[in-house]
Amino acid sequence: MDTGELNAVLEDAGLSPYQADAYVTLLELGSASASELASASGVPQPRIYDVLRALEDEGYAVVYERDQLYAQANDPSEALSGLRTAIDRYETAISEIERRYREPAAEDGAVSLVKRLRTVFEHARENLEAATEHVQLAVTSDRFADLRPLLRDARDRGVYVQVSLYVPPDESVPFDRSTFEGVCTEVRRRDLPGPFLLLTDRQRACYAPQNRLSDEYGVIVDDYTTAYVFHWYFLTRLWEVYETVYNGRSDEPPFSFVEITDCIRGLEPRLAEGARITGRVIGEFVGTGRPCELEGEFIGVEYTGSRSDDEPASLLELAAEATIRFETDDGVYTVGGCGADTEDVAGKRFIVGRIDERRADE
Repeated sequence: MDTGELNAVLEDAGLSPYQADAYVTLLELGSASASELASASGVPQPRIYDVLRALEDEGYAVVYERDQLYAQANDPSEALSGLRTAIDRYETAISEIERRYREPAAEDGAVSLVKRLRTVFEHARENLEAATEHVQLAVTSDRFADLRPLLRDARDRGVYVQVSLYVPPDESVPFDRSTFEGVCTEVRRRDLPGPFLLLTDRQRACYAPQNRLSDEYGVIVDDYTTAYVFHWYFLTRLWEVYETVYNGRSDEPPFSFVEITDCIRGLEPRLAEGARITGRVIGEFVGTGRPCELEGEFIGVEYTGSRSDDEPASLLELAAEATIRFETDDGVYTVGGCGADTEDVAGKRFIVGRIDERRADE
């Protein structure tokens, strides 16, 4: 760094131009009389005394009297406290600028409208890292490849991962089964374009429409009620009607459901045939919010619609009331889905441990 640049930095740290000139010259000379310093630095002689006193007040120099006024550069560890303070302020300002760039531009409680898609994707990565129960993801092939390591980590933690993968109708799925193993619980191939959507634990959502640079925006949600709307949008628009291209869930017990709708559709035909189905329900008591894990038997289901003999209940029939009756040693509990408010228990995970089919002579 040349002298001019050093002077400029010292001025940024709060020194005046004369003070910076005098201090840099004093560093080169070590010590000098006031008149010598004025001549060497170019500071006008009438100003040099005020300049030296100011440098002393700021800790840059020590001023002392002999036959005339002398000055000596102070120890840099003491002299540069002002410069270090300025550096800290710049670093703090840089961090604040970066934070404000990433933060949502407009907030409304737990729902935020953001101006940059980058912000949506950054929040999506953070939400994936924090997921504990359930992930629902609508994504392109490129974005799936980018998020795949985080999805694998989520599966390793026991998270149930559903992926709606957009692949244009004239293309084949660019991944084989091994790409999804250990990464997803189920993948469905969607041939209609749509938004980027990530829901985690039915509480948080990250939404970005198709990338149109002239209208770039996104929505970030951390609220169960609002996320519930995105959940049903995912099920009806991005999931239910599409072909399954990968299913990593076993057809034989033990296996689990995170959606009460899937659980009812999976269990009701077996219950109608007289099967005895035992397992566990993990969730929380609706009245107290206290976590619970019940062990017992799935003994019945109730929902708004009615099932025909040929087809399981449709998603529409399960969209309103959807309840499982679960018997334990303590009695029979009614179990709803995540966010239930009329049942005894809000279920987060439904685990089928054993299915005993009805014997032919019964």
